[in-house]
Amino acid sequence: MSSLTFIPPVRYNKVQSTLCRGAQPTPQNLPFLNTFHVKTIISLTPASIYDVENESNKTIIKYIQDKGVKYYHFITDSNAKDKGKDREIPITHEQVIQILEIILRKDSGNVYLHCTNGGQITSLVIACLRKVQLWSSVSIFDEFIYYSSSANHNDRIFVEEFVPKLKIPKKSDRTSWLWNGLNENVILNHPSLNKVQFISCS
Repeated sequence: MSSLTFIPPVRYNKVQSTLCRGAQPTPQNLPFLNTFHVKTIISLTPASIYDVENESNKTIIKYIQDKGVKYYHFITDSNAKDKGKDREIPITHEQVIQILEIILRKDSGNVYLHCTNGGQITSLVIACLRKVQLWSSVSIFDEFIYYSSSANHNDRIFVEEFVPKLKIPKKSDRTSWLWNGLNENVILNHPSLNKVQFISCS
């Protein structure tokens, strides 16, 4: 009798009930991701799986098509220095806003967010999400360092200067976990969220 082996992507973890993070998935990771019932994949890499022809990408594309998964690709800067204390930022605030708007929609379903190795770029997006969730800076960067080994000056400035000019669905159309337990008046009047717009998805 054959049995499936469930292998999670590198640096995989569940961020929230409908959001997981990790590295670029391989065909070996697909049975594992299937247990999460992924409906949306957000890829933060220099090239899309549709732009690089190899057997691994062909397998993942077939999985996406067979399962009806929505695939979003955000191009990251392949020329950005990616190591050491001078590590640069390969993603923009504008891209982060677009990514968060996808994640926070209820109709995105279960989302898998990844960069090439599940480290810095994914961590930057999650850090900005945590800022929207009103986490403290200490908690944000503790989580960041857990996945990315370190948070240099550029990383910290990027997160600190992020202004969430988000178009967020109203409560019935957004993920239930975003501000769970917070009074709506607190949300609407919080100085960190004064650029947020609440929209109807209908």
